[in-house]
Amino acid sequence: MMKFNFPGPGISCSLHNHTTFSDGASTPEEMCHAAKAAGLKIFGISDHWCVPVCDGTDWAEWCMKHEDLEKYINTLLALKSKYDDDDFCLKIGLEVEFYPENIDSVLENLKKYPIDYLIGSVHFTGTFSVDHDIADWDGLTQAEMDDICEKYWCQLEKAAACRDFSFIGHLDLPKKYNLIDNSKYFSHAEKVLDILQKNSGAIELNTAGWFKNCAEQYPADAILKSALKRQIPVVINADAHHHSHINRNFKQAASLLDKLNN
Repeated sequence: MMKFNFPGPGISCSLHNHTTFSDGASTPEEMCHAAKAAGLKIFGISDHWCVPVCDGTDWAEWCMKHEDLEKYINTLLALKSKYDDDDFCLKIGLEVEFYPENIDSVLENLKKYPIDYLIGSVHFTGTFSVDHDIADWDGLTQAEMDDICEKYWCQLEKAAACRDFSFIGHLDLPKKYNLIDNSKYFSHAEKVLDILQKNSGAIELNTAGWFKNCAEQYPADAILKSALKRQIPVVINADAHHHSHINRNFKQAASLLDKLNN
């Protein structure tokens, strides 16, 4: 699996991207063509992979069908043969939904395939999806929202301890709809960073947050600054779901990291 060294690969690398195999709007080839045209040296496709541990979630609406995994791998291998050259390399990845109850069996199954990297992400606390729809948060009390966030961060701590992930995705995702006080959970983020530092893990600066209700990259400045202080690698990603977004706001992201690292 891909691993990163501090300070990370910078803007020549884009690894968090989705296609029509999950909830993306562009085909894998459209994404590859755009990435190569943009001058990216390393480009990864990482469609959503979720093996739920309970009924009642919406995972099937935005994740890859389980029966499509082999087709997905073969499609990306064919694109590697077509697009790879001295200036471009396609990497095969998956964004894996982390459940502590089944992560060992999920990872063991994925080892059968020529996968270059895995992103560890948390979208669910139980059956609640933290980023599916702002309407899901409507009517929740402050105590209920606090409970969701507490559970999210506790689950993310366990994900951070998993050494099979190349990096952890969008650390402070519950802030997406700008409904919570994200600063309340900084101490939880610190615990996640402590675990990642111990395990030589990495995080991403996910530029998609700038285009959500929170209008802020994932994770927040304070978390990024703390990660850089620990010399945890930070991978700049767009979390692109369309070929026009594969390096969206990368220069802004690089400037922010330079600022926070000084």
